[in-house]
Amino acid sequence: MMNSIKKIMITLSVFLVFLMIPSFESRAAVKTMPDGMLFDPSFYAATYNDVYKAFGMNEALLYQHYLLCGIKEKRLPYAGYEYKDKEKDSSSSKKEQDTVLTMPDGTRFDPVFYAKKYPDVVSVYGNVPLNLYNHYYYLGINEGRLPYEGYDPDDMSLTFTTALAIADPSNQNEFIYAIRQAGKYRIPKLQIQSRWHGVMSAEDMTLLANTQIAYMKNVYGVKKMTFDVPKVYGDKDSPVIEMNLTFKF
Repeated sequence: MMNSIKKIMITLSVFLVFLMIPSFESRAAVKTMPDGMLFDPSFYAATYNDVYKAFGMNEALLYQHYLLCGIKEKRLPYAGYEYKDKEKDSSSSKKEQDTVLTMPDGTRFDPVFYAKKYPDVVSVYGNVPLNLYNHYYYLGINEGRLPYEGYDPDDMSLTFTTALAIADPSNQNEFIYAIRQAGKYRIPKLQIQSRWHGVMSAEDMTLLANTQIAYMKNVYGVKKMTFDVPKVYGDKDSPVIEMNLTFKF
C-alpha cells in the first residue's frame, strides 16, 4: 500500500514539474511585425535549433534572420505557413524578355511592359521608350513601379551581416535599391563599394542618396539617414567609388 502511494506521489511530482517548465508552445504567438509581415519568434526558435543556438529568444534577431536567410531557405515564419510557388509561363516570359532594353546608364527596362502595366503614364508620356524610361527613372522608381516583368530588387546581390550590408551596384537603379534593402532589413550600416562602370560617378551617388531620404522615412520608418562624401580610390581606369551610409530606426 505504501509503495503504491509513493509511486503515485512521484508520478504527481513529475507531472507538476513538467507543467512548470516553460515551453516554446506556451509562448507561441503570431505577431504583426513593423513591416506588416506575420512572424512567430517562439515557433521559429523552437523549429530551427541552429537559429535558436545563434540568437536565443531575441525577437529582433530571429526576425532579421528570417528576412535575410529564412525566406530564401524556405523556413516557416509561423506554424501552418505555406510557400506558394510562382507560376511561370516560359513562352510569355521569353516574349517579354525580348523587349527588355539596356539603357545608357546600364539599367534594364522594358518599355512595352511598362506601357501595358501603367496606362496612366502612357496617357501623359505616350509610348516613346525613352519618355517612358525618363518617367521610370525620375518618378517610377520612387513610386515602386517595375522596370520589367518579374523584376525583383531582392535579387540584387548584397552581402549581409546583422549590422552591415555591402553592395556593389553597377548603375543608379541598383544603388537606390541597395539603400532600400538596408531599410527593409533594418540594417544600420550600408557600405557601397561600386566599381566604376562609366555610368555612375561619386556626384551621382550623393544626389541619389539625397533623393532617398524621404522615401526611407515614409516607407521603412528610418528616423535618420546620414552618409559621407564618396571616396574614389584604385586604378584610374577602373576606380572604386565608396560611400558609407548609416540608418537610425
